[in-house]
Amino acid sequence: MSRPIAISLALLLALCLCASSGAWAASSQPDKASAKCIECHAAEGLEDGGGRDLGPHKDLACLKCHQGAESYPHEEITIVSCLACHPPHNEEASGDLHAGVSCQACHLAGGDAPHALVDVREEASCRRCHFVGNDSVAPAMVLPPKSALCLACHTATLSLADWPSRIALAILVLGLLGSVGFWLSGGRQGPSSQARHRQAGWRPGKALAALLLDGLLQRRLWRVSPGRWLVHALIFLPIAARCLWALIALVLGRYDPAGALTQAMLHKNDPVTALFFDLTGAMVLAGGLLAMARRLLTRGKALPGLPRPDWVAIGLLLGIVLSGFVLEAARLSLTGAAGGPPWAFAGAALSRLFSPGPGLQEAYGYLWYLHAILYAAFVAYLPFSRLRHIILAPVWLALGGSSPGGRGQESKES
Repeated sequence: MSRPIAISLALLLALCLCASSGAWAASSQPDKASAKCIECHAAEGLEDGGGRDLGPHKDLACLKCHQGAESYPHEEITIVSCLACHPPHNEEASGDLHAGVSCQACHLAGGDAPHALVDVREEASCRRCHFVGNDSVAPAMVLPPKSALCLACHTATLSLADWPSRIALAILVLGLLGSVGFWLSGGRQGPSSQARHRQAGWRPGKALAALLLDGLLQRRLWRVSPGRWLVHALIFLPIAARCLWALIALVLGRYDPAGALTQAMLHKNDPVTALFFDLTGAMVLAGGLLAMARRLLTRGKALPGLPRPDWVAIGLLLGIVLSGFVLEAARLSLTGAAGGPPWAFAGAALSRLFSPGPGLQEAYGYLWYLHAILYAAFVAYLPFSRLRHIILAPVWLALGGSSPGGRGQESKES
């Protein structure tokens, strides 16, 4: 490198360092307009050093949040929303019950210090609102976020914060491992040896078609019993739709938390969201009741080629749906959202049976855990029930349903 070029590069580097240090010094100094603000508002504790500072926003110009304050007298000052700079919390941080709660409700330290913010990570911060007889229409109990297992029906998180989910997941994994071990040992409930040995001719396109037609749309069950297919469709398809909704909301919450679609999918009071969840819940409830009615009408006789119903699983499923509707009705009653358009038609109708007050605030947490325990019991029982094909049938279809002759084994547990 020639000497003139080296000198030029050195000068350019020096200029860049001077500029960056000057910019850093400027950013670390209070804004002139902010200094003027502090001259008048120092009596309120907004002192630049020596007294109470401005918390995490101490290096931010006052006009960033207080738009219109540059004119005097301050006739029209607009407080900028926190969401202008901060993306909204995802489900794991705040949960859908806090969708309509302002940022200040949780992050202000309280008292007469409006700029003293707190980092809400401890349960003690939640106790500001969550106690019996509070005026914030908040449940008395501090509840954990919905766990990863809840993604089957709800927008939820990838955490396992509640003890029912932890127990249910452990039993589910052990049960599935036992089923796989039974298959590998030649048990009759796994895919046939013929299907296992056809893997060499496995074709992804036909496997996907088998999963769609036989796994999702239950084509094989339709051939055996259209009535039984209707029961399965009313139960399985709404749950599959809810799971898809939850997974999309989970991805959007990670990568586009402030997006309009994200917020609509996460907020229960959004008209489309409220209608979707109440409608799918009603379909599952109708499917469970129809299954019981059909069995009573046939006087307990199993249809040819199909097993007897699993009454424990059906009972748990109905309990989950009914407790979910009651829980939603209690939420609508507490928050007063029931007075709006009845998009959540079932929850809004049931909410009229509740009277908001300290009793409901205290009962809400127990209703939440009742719903969680019923669902955990269903998940734990699943690998030992006749409904285990919900999880295992896709494996059968992927192994044998895509190959020639793979249609020979009809599902005996549909």
